[in-house]
Amino acid sequence: MTSSVGTGPGRLPTVFLSYASEDRQAARRLGDTLPAYGLEVWYDESELGGGDAWDQKIRRQIRECDYFMPLVSAHTEARHEGYFRREWRLAVERTLDMADDHLFLLPIVIDDTDEGRARVPEKFLTVQWLRVPEGRPTAALEALCRRIASDEVAPPQPDKKALGRAAGATSSVLALTSPEFPRQEPGQRVRFWVEVIGWAFRSVWALFSRLPRWLRVLLLIWLGVVLVTRGCTPRRHESTALSPAAVQKLKEISEQYQGGSSQADVAKLAAQVAQEFSQNAKNGAATRSPVLAIPFAAPPGDAAAKKLADSTFAQVYGRVAISQHGHVGLAREPLSSCDLTATLALGRAQHSNYVLCGAIDSNASPQLLTISIASIDDDASEWSKSYPVTGADPAQIAAEVASKVPVPNDD
Repeated sequence: MTSSVGTGPGRLPTVFLSYASEDRQAARRLGDTLPAYGLEVWYDESELGGGDAWDQKIRRQIRECDYFMPLVSAHTEARHEGYFRREWRLAVERTLDMADDHLFLLPIVIDDTDEGRARVPEKFLTVQWLRVPEGRPTAALEALCRRIASDEVAPPQPDKKALGRAAGATSSVLALTSPEFPRQEPGQRVRFWVEVIGWAFRSVWALFSRLPRWLRVLLLIWLGVVLVTRGCTPRRHESTALSPAAVQKLKEISEQYQGGSSQADVAKLAAQVAQEFSQNAKNGAATRSPVLAIPFAAPPGDAAAKKLADSTFAQVYGRVAISQHGHVGLAREPLSSCDLTATLALGRAQHSNYVLCGAIDSNASPQLLTISIASIDDDASEWSKSYPVTGADPAQIAAEVASKVPVPNDD
């Protein structure tokens, strides 16, 4: 750190160079060039710095320098944090004690960064900037430095465009200030809450508007993707609750359905559901439906397991048929197991989007009824769960399974 401070009338004007560590090479070029123009340069030449003594030395030099020269570049733009930003703030704070026509800030752009969009203190925008590519000397830089060295510097002439941008930025900041919370007046309860809702929307908008432009664009794109995705993908049921009468009717139908492997009983089940719930289920046995239900399988010879499988399937099918407005296909016979490959193949053959399948595994201890929902489009399991056979409640299982079946959007 070069820091010799001259005293007396013959001392050289001092310039403090502030820069991001990535721009060290450009700072060195300027540090080597400016003395030839009659200026003394202060800048941090160490690769690393730290500690109270180092920080205090930087602060002292910013307080004592004649001019402050911040180097603006793509690197300073990219960095959200950095010690150079503290230096910039300290320099701006010092200008608060200076006359408006005193030249102190000398912003330098070392690449093609647009000063109109640069992430710099507002005060930097009130003075003319110089472009010094890569810190290499230019005629404009030399002319300015020699005027400074000869004490012939005229009062700074702010860039009118920069002033306009600064004024616009100030107006934007004022406009984006969070609105005042509404006051509740006696007898104006409804009006007060309407104003509260409006205040909330304005506050959210003000917060959104303060975000960087790139982040706002990113959020808008994300919101658009979410809306499109929600509009194009299946949705879950908001509610699968049935009336007590409908639940009782499904229970009666399930008690009559005791032949999951019989094609006649499968057709009878579809007809009963369609007849009893005709307002919701138009055609329970549609040959081409978004959802295909496969009768649940049970181990051969296990009457108790078969009763549970049949009863649960009948109630699941009834609930799904009602919530899906009858757009549920029925396979003619169960699969021995809910093998994903076989399930997907059967779903494709029926031109369905989803397949509902269930089977009781006799090898598990205790026995489990596993029910799964497969997605034809994704070639994967959408949802799956196993229920212990002992103490199983077919109605409770059916309610949960029906709530997991996706509802394809209506065309």
